[in-house]
Amino acid sequence: MLLSACGPSTSSQEAGKSETALAKVDGKPISVDEVRLSIEMLPDAPRISLTHDKEALRRYVEEYAHKEMIYREALKQGIDKDPEVRRRVAAAEKTIITQHMLDKTLADKVKVTDEDLKKYFEEHKDEFTAEDQLTLAHIQFDSLKAAQEAAARLARGEDFAKLAQALSTDPMSKEKGGLLGTVERSKAPPEFIDTLAKMKKGEVSAPIKTQHGYHLVKLLDVHPGKLVAFEGVREPLRRFLAQEKQHQALEAYIAGLKKDYKVELNAAEIDRFVQATVTPKK
Repeated sequence: MLLSACGPSTSSQEAGKSETALAKVDGKPISVDEVRLSIEMLPDAPRISLTHDKEALRRYVEEYAHKEMIYREALKQGIDKDPEVRRRVAAAEKTIITQHMLDKTLADKVKVTDEDLKKYFEEHKDEFTAEDQLTLAHIQFDSLKAAQEAAARLARGEDFAKLAQALSTDPMSKEKGGLLGTVERSKAPPEFIDTLAKMKKGEVSAPIKTQHGYHLVKLLDVHPGKLVAFEGVREPLRRFLAQEKQHQALEAYIAGLKKDYKVELNAAEIDRFVQATVTPKK
């Protein structure tokens, strides 16, 4: 993968004249700067892996020298003059120039300060607060009539857990007095969620219908969600805000350029291109 991930710089013939070469191919040096640049151009995962593995980095330098050898043989055979190669080189050059322009133009606009992080955290505490945890129990019935009769018995003061043991058609929770356990509010059975939102600790619901029958649900306890520590989300939040700022800065930059450049999109041709290119999902 590393061998194919990057190639030698086209200026490698001149590189390394002012420093000790890491390697030479036919006497022509491969410099530290040249190899470092190739590593910087790798995707994040292999780049980070290389910086933490001495043996992998040594192999990378050796593979880079092999790549240089292949490159020189390609030049000897005139591969660099092939029209398809030239077309791909031009496309790669355009991509690199465009990205460098964006990096240069937007760099100062996407910086995220500690003040930015704290301000966002304070204004969006709901996003950093864990969900309430609900402890639930239920009694399951085959019919609405049976559920209503049990509800009347509960209203007269009978014990919920004992009724669950006596009447519930749910074998998993019956012997535990109907106990379902503790779940995040959003992960409660979907048919229960709206009803639970209106209930207080200790209350029992009216009969709720599900595919399994009818249920009387008791909200045994509510464990309020806690706000996470700022330090625990600082770096993920920094990445999020950097992406947000980058998106906003890019949109503004493009809007500004459109004042000087006329962009025309051929909707019909774009649609034909999309239809011909995209493979439908199976």
